[in-house]
Amino acid sequence: MLELFNAYRAEAQHIASLVLMLAIWRWGAGPERWLIAVFVGAMVVPVYLFDWLALGDPAFGPYAWAWVAIDLGSAAAFIAVALNANRNYPLWVAGFQLVAIGVHGVRGLIDAISPLTYVLLSIGPSYCQLAIIFVGFVRHTRRVKRFGPYRDWRLSERRMIQRALS
Repeated sequence: MLELFNAYRAEAQHIASLVLMLAIWRWGAGPERWLIAVFVGAMVVPVYLFDWLALGDPAFGPYAWAWVAIDLGSAAAFIAVALNANRNYPLWVAGFQLVAIGVHGVRGLIDAISPLTYVLLSIGPSYCQLAIIFVGFVRHTRRVKRFGPYRDWRLSERRMIQRALS
């Protein structure tokens, strides 16, 4: 059973993320949509692009810098969503992305890092991120069902002052 899971774990994650993306686009709000869009754009699409364009292994091939750049861009997007969303769980998604960024930095500093360790620490957080996005989406839908609509994004300081003055 474990061998079957290992043989198809990436495909299962990609299918789960696409199904979750469809559900979020139907019932989710702004932060959920941004998180799943960044997730699919950074964790699913590049895998198939590397495969279709025959660019080799994205982690160890000549285009490994592109994988690092994608992770850096997705970290910036996750952090931006986490700092502006009226939710707590995006902070966890951004934190797990920082783990992946950290292992890229370690690989750049240390030549003797185990390839298995590198792959586990750079790809592994995506499974946690997907689970966190799912749980956050479920909690969002339950909250909307129970209490009604609520604000997607935090108010900026300027908007809070404008509201207080009016």
